Amino acid sequence: MHTTWSLRLAAVRHVVSAVVMAAIAFGCSIANAADPKVRIFSGTDEHWVPLQVAKAKGYFSAQGLDAEITVFTTGAAATEAFRAGRGDFISAGDLPSAAMWRSGNVIGLAPMSSDTEIFGIVGKKDISSPQDLRGRKVATALGSTGEFLLYRYLASGGVSPSEVNIVGLAPPEMVISLVRGDIDAFAWLAPFTTRAIDTGKDIKLIASAKGLANNRIVLNVTTSFHQERRDLVQKVVKAVNQAIEFTNSNPDEATKIWAAAVQGDVNRSISVVKLIRYDMTLNDAFVDDMNELAKFMVQKGALKAPIDWSKDFDTTALRAVDSKLVSAHLPK
Repeated sequence: MHTTWSLRLAAVRHVVSAVVMAAIAFGCSIANAADPKVRIFSGTDEHWVPLQVAKAKGYFSAQGLDAEITVFTTGAAATEAFRAGRGDFISAGDLPSAAMWRSGNVIGLAPMSSDTEIFGIVGKKDISSPQDLRGRKVATALGSTGEFLLYRYLASGGVSPSEVNIVGLAPPEMVISLVRGDIDAFAWLAPFTTRAIDTGKDIKLIASAKGLANNRIVLNVTTSFHQERRDLVQKVVKAVNQAIEFTNSNPDEATKIWAAAVQGDVNRSISVVKLIRYDMTLNDAFVDDMNELAKFMVQKGALKAPIDWSKDFDTTALRAVDSKLVSAHLPK
């Protein structure tokens, strides 16, 4: 009888143990069923093709991420929403990125793209040099890389910005104003530069940004998210890098993916995508460009201090993805 009771007790213990283990396994499956959400802010134009590719090709989900990509039509709206705490990551232009770094609430993670061929100054056909812009009305987005390019172009010909009537306009307004004859030139990016040339009369490319300025897009993260979820930061960087590799190898398909997501024009945008250099490599050229840009903005009063690379940027995730992606000698 004692033996029978012992056997029954052992059986009960075995059943209870099995039930407990099953409950634990079930609980874990529920916990893992929902991938952690990451909120990523993006722009609308061709510079942000890789983010849509990462989503559509499953690079985010392969990293166990539920990526929510929010597209903004203007950088100002994106940075305002990001500063309000509604996003975890933001892919933004070089100047907005530097400004956010200096706030102490955002950290730079990696470059995403750069271009000089689709970045330039377009205007009336009688303008061929910086000297021809004296007394003329020229538009750009004030406080942007476009303004930096314009200042660099004027300086190359010994022309002071005070000798030119520089006005701030949104990119679509630049095209309309130039075609209508309300301004004489503007400094900005394709497809706005190419639209002005295609639709306007006697409008040409005056100068490209090559040798003057480099338009860069940077991936950033909130300081709080960076501190609390470094594992997810690395996964996001890895997924974006995979998407960039795909975009470089398959620009036509990548453009179609992006166009479907943002209602873009594939035929108009494919040539632009092929001119953009998508690359997450953090090299000396990137650091030098960002430092020059920050210096310019400090002089204009738009930034309070130069970039502090030891605080404003963290290469840990980039190095973990591929150590070859970090070759820059960052200032201390």
